[in-house]
Amino acid sequence: MILFGFIIFPLIYILINFLPVFHRLKQGFAVVFALINILLSVALLAEVNDAGMVKLEMGSWQAPYGIVLVADRFSAFMIAISALVILATVLYSYHSIDEERKQTGYFQFLFGIVMGVNGSFIAGDLFNLYVWFEVMLMSSFILMSHGGERKQLEGSIKYLILNLVSSFFFVAGIGLLYGKIGTLNLADISYKIFSHSDPWSSITSPLALIMVGFAIKGALFPFFFWLPASYHTPPPAVSALFAGLLTKVGIYSIIRFYTLVLYTNHEFWNLTVLSIGVLSMVIGVFTATSQYDFRKILSFHIISQVGYVIIGLAFFTINSLAAAIFFLGHNMMAKTNTYLVAGWVEKRTGTLDLKALGDLFRENKIWSILFFISAFSLAGIPPLSGFVGKYAIIKSGIDSGHMVVALVALFVGIFTLFSMLKIWMEVFWKQRPETVESSPKQGPEKLMVAGSALLALGTVGMGLAGIPVMDYCNAAAADLMDPSRYVEFVLN
Repeated sequence: MILFGFIIFPLIYILINFLPVFHRLKQGFAVVFALINILLSVALLAEVNDAGMVKLEMGSWQAPYGIVLVADRFSAFMIAISALVILATVLYSYHSIDEERKQTGYFQFLFGIVMGVNGSFIAGDLFNLYVWFEVMLMSSFILMSHGGERKQLEGSIKYLILNLVSSFFFVAGIGLLYGKIGTLNLADISYKIFSHSDPWSSITSPLALIMVGFAIKGALFPFFFWLPASYHTPPPAVSALFAGLLTKVGIYSIIRFYTLVLYTNHEFWNLTVLSIGVLSMVIGVFTATSQYDFRKILSFHIISQVGYVIIGLAFFTINSLAAAIFFLGHNMMAKTNTYLVAGWVEKRTGTLDLKALGDLFRENKIWSILFFISAFSLAGIPPLSGFVGKYAIIKSGIDSGHMVVALVALFVGIFTLFSMLKIWMEVFWKQRPETVESSPKQGPEKLMVAGSALLALGTVGMGLAGIPVMDYCNAAAADLMDPSRYVEFVLN
């Protein structure tokens, strides 16, 4: 029943918002339900760590005929990290989002995203994964355009169109695949493809369509251009939530689909996935270096950093997959926090143009330190979590014989460090230009700081506890590399 809680509690909060209760009370409930989500995620982690996997067959219909919710160590890890990101964003939003947005359903739509993200991580079949994607899309589009500012509407149109294209590819692939093999249950698809002597001539096209849908959601090369065109337009708390969760659901789906289905034709798919990962890393990091808008730099780095996860998948060893899972969790926390700090900078100064900023370390050392932790974790500086993740991915690449790709990953890390140093020097360290006047927007910040500090502590803790966390990720990777465990568990 823990799995059902990840769906029902966000839904309860959404329904509460329709009741005629005090506005402040609804905001307080948002924090309460975010804490409930954290508690559920901890309980799920403990359960799957003991049992390996858990499932819930809705309506007592046994898989593959009914809807089944499934969680293994990978799902539980992703839900736990996302729960931390959600709590931090809710706390930050309490004082950063204006009253008009909060009174017109901001937290309600935020929990729509929570429900979609949770559902995606535990979906046991492709059609329900598509449904949860659409729940996320509807809620995220409303949050993207919420407020009706011109730049938001421009970003929203780009965001909506490309995500609708993604949904089209995904649902088209689902329909064609079902027509060929007669099932959409992930475990059943894996079983039927594995047991078939030569299925690839008939199902390569639908699988390719599904992977294109996932790649667009994950902002991978060459489908990434919608992300930097839209993520800098909504309020910073919304950008932070999107950066931490939405693209990561797409990457999660690629890992799940590859290890259950595509691995049976590893020779064909491996080079494709590896090439996409390398190109995403390189193009994302080089484009970021030319930007001078705080959030645009961070947006292009999302593209670069999901590339690390994809090459870890493409190396296709237990160690490389464990490193990819670790890096994915680290990036969810660190990337979200850099967006939260960017939001404070905009609130404090009224701009995110690096050329017009400066002196913020002198003005506020707490926020400066919070940015330093997350940004330099993204750059891979020890002892932070980013160092552990990047080191593990590069080492696994060398061990698996992908020396050139490992060197490219190391090279990209140097340019990531350059971008983070650029932001640090321009925003926090250098003297503000005399021709530019600061226009601080005063207001309460305690919960904003609390949300950001929560993620910074998570980043530090994940780095210092790198060995036990990596041991867990290795167990999760071992499960993924042996899909028969998942298939046997789901199908009995």
